[in-house]
Amino acid sequence: MTTKIFTSDEIKDLKIEAIARKHKCSGDYVRRVLKGDRDRNSELSLKILKDAIDMQEIINRETTIEA
Repeated sequence: MTTKIFTSDEIKDLKIEAIARKHKCSGDYVRRVLKGDRDRNSELSLKILKDAIDMQEIINRETTIEA
C-alpha cells in the first residue's frame, strides 16, 4: 500500500481538502504524501494514504444497480 504514488490527474479527482480536514492537517501536506514527496512512515501519512486509495477505488469502480 505504501508504494502507491498518485499522479497529478489522480490527485485532481480526489477531495484533498476533505482528507486534510478529516485528519486535521493541510491540503499541501496531503498532496505531498500522495505524490511521495513526504515520508510515509508516520501514522498520519498512512491514514491519509489509506483514505485516498479507498476514495480512488470508489471513483474508479463500475457502479451497478440491481432492480
